[in-house]
Amino acid sequence: MGQDGLTKKEIRRTVRERRKALTEEMEASGSKQICSFVCALPEYREAEVIYCYVDYNHEVRTWPIMEQAVRDGKQVAVPRVDGETMEFYLIQGQEDLESGYSGILEPKQGLPAVSDGTDARKRALFLMPGVAFDRNHHRVGYGGGFYDRYLEAHPELVTAALAYECQIFATVPFEKFDILPQILITETGVSRRTKGLADELKQMGERARKASVVLGTLGVSEKNRGLLAAAEALKANAEQILKANEADMEAGRERGMHEGLLDRLCLTKERIASMAEGLTQVASLDDPVGEVLSMKKRPNGLVIGEKRVPLGVIGIIYESRPNVTADAFGLCFKAGNAVILKGGSDALQSNLAIASVIREALTKCGLPGDSLQLVASTDRETARLLMRMNGLLDVLIPRGGAGLIRTVVENSTVPVIETGTGNCHIFVDESADLSMAADIIINAKTQRIGVCNACESVLIHKNISKELWDMLAGRLSESHVEIRGDEMVCSLVPEAVKASEEDWGKEYLDYILSAKTVDSVEEAIAHINRYNTKHSEAIITKSYGNAQKFLDEVDAAAVYVNASTRFTDGFEFGFGAEIGISTQKLHARGPMGLTALTTTKYIIYGNGQVRP
Repeated sequence: MGQDGLTKKEIRRTVRERRKALTEEMEASGSKQICSFVCALPEYREAEVIYCYVDYNHEVRTWPIMEQAVRDGKQVAVPRVDGETMEFYLIQGQEDLESGYSGILEPKQGLPAVSDGTDARKRALFLMPGVAFDRNHHRVGYGGGFYDRYLEAHPELVTAALAYECQIFATVPFEKFDILPQILITETGVSRRTKGLADELKQMGERARKASVVLGTLGVSEKNRGLLAAAEALKANAEQILKANEADMEAGRERGMHEGLLDRLCLTKERIASMAEGLTQVASLDDPVGEVLSMKKRPNGLVIGEKRVPLGVIGIIYESRPNVTADAFGLCFKAGNAVILKGGSDALQSNLAIASVIREALTKCGLPGDSLQLVASTDRETARLLMRMNGLLDVLIPRGGAGLIRTVVENSTVPVIETGTGNCHIFVDESADLSMAADIIINAKTQRIGVCNACESVLIHKNISKELWDMLAGRLSESHVEIRGDEMVCSLVPEAVKASEEDWGKEYLDYILSAKTVDSVEEAIAHINRYNTKHSEAIITKSYGNAQKFLDEVDAAAVYVNASTRFTDGFEFGFGAEIGISTQKLHARGPMGLTALTTTKYIIYGNGQVRP
């Protein structure tokens, strides 16, 4: 029995009932998402032959996968059962199928069998069905043993099992000799067995290390050539990228993804053009690599200098922002680093499309495509393994929500550069230009809600509170912003709701704004330093003294006077793009551009000195 206390017979009956309960829409959307995950696998892209079952009786639908494989120029092989054996035959379309074993569609007689050549099988992906699975990839089949016998005879095949989430159990009964699929794909993501995944990541790290050696020797003109080629490729392949992004967006909407996260995920022609412009701007920046920071002669005649060098191989774990794929590549590449990216499953199709375009552009330029590698697995185990890749990764950078960042910081044995969440404040001083203050707050709150530099909280001096809210409340309401305020705010703004203690420290990434009334600039600074995330803070004031006090005493990576917090961005700061907004104080702080992706080494010239 499995941990759920069910026998194989009971599991088969349970799954049969669960699959029957799936609506047509649920089957169609789930199968569509699984198909997209399959076609995004590196094993699929590299395969010449796709072995695929023909779905039957509410199984995950496989015909869309087979149609895509044919369009991609691959051979498609489906099984036919003859007595106790199962063999695979090549088909071109549904017209090559007929009813066979147990009413399942099978290849017609006379079709060619798959070649027995081992080379063909090494470049193949084997898609298998199953009744039930657990997270360790143990499988309950239909009881005939056909797949187990076939895979036992062909151990070289890369195997992936397809199932709906309703077919996944905590554990299922298994025998030690069972053949486990290497990959398990459901509508929620891709899971890999740990050993296979660890080997894959190790190989990626080794390829990245080789690429970094080449990158460290490139001159600025060669690196700029690669960046400009990648920028042009992004624009030229915008439709391909948008199509992939729409698949991610559609899946996100079907899962009820929050509006702020959908905004982060969404790509448009303008945003792709902005990604390309970011790469172009990075190409125009001075190359920090090789810069000599100092050169001094010691009394013993040694000349000791310090110069900038690449970090080497950088790993980045990020969430639902596909533009990070291009931004991270550009900065890492210009600074002479190879990068391994692990994006979220929400943006998998978009990230794969962007990475593929960039890698192809580099290869055409005679530059190493492995300068950029994207981990296709969406398994959470991937992140844990990346955190343990000492010797292959030189640094790991998390970009995303507080949970992701905390997990990486607390668990990584690879050095981490911490990028932070953004509970950003705007304090409106009693001397402020109120029209300016209202414009800045509206911009910082509503221009884009799903970004870390959006304003999440306003502090307003009590002496101008009523006048400012008279100007501001209606505009926020027009933008559908919910106000969560203190007692005075709620008395001035009837539609406001009372804020809780949790609201003062909350990064909403939503149309919600916390609001507090304060008596002085000192109270505002104290509140900000207690609740902020050290990201971006602003004061609106005409007082030079209060502005300087705010700049000096607020603890944050970026502190503004009379400007929107939305400017905390690598592009806006003239860095071309950013690798993230660092909220820590060691190595780098604020928008991380090129210099943040370098380290230094000492270079020493002598003429025979020995230490006495």
